[in-house]
Amino acid sequence: MRRFDPPAIFAALDAERVRRGLSWAELAAQTGVAESTLRRTRRPGRFEADGVLAMAQWLGRPVEDFTRPGDLPPEVLR
Repeated sequence: MRRFDPPAIFAALDAERVRRGLSWAELAAQTGVAESTLRRTRRPGRFEADGVLAMAQWLGRPVEDFTRPGDLPPEVLR
C-alpha cells in the first residue's frame, strides 16, 4: 500500500509556482485550494482528497507521483 507524500507535492508545487512567477495566493486561486493548505503540504499529515487531486491536476501529473511506500504491509489491511 502506498501513502500520500505531502513534502513531495510541496516541492513540485513550489518549483512550478516559482517557474510561473506566481505567489502562493495566486497558486491558491488557480488550484481552488486554500493557501494555508498548500503551504501545509511542507509537512506530513492528512489532506482532503479533493485538494490533493486539484494540486496534482494543476501540476499536470498523476497523484501516484506524490506517494511513497506505506508503513503497513498489504496483508495487515485485509
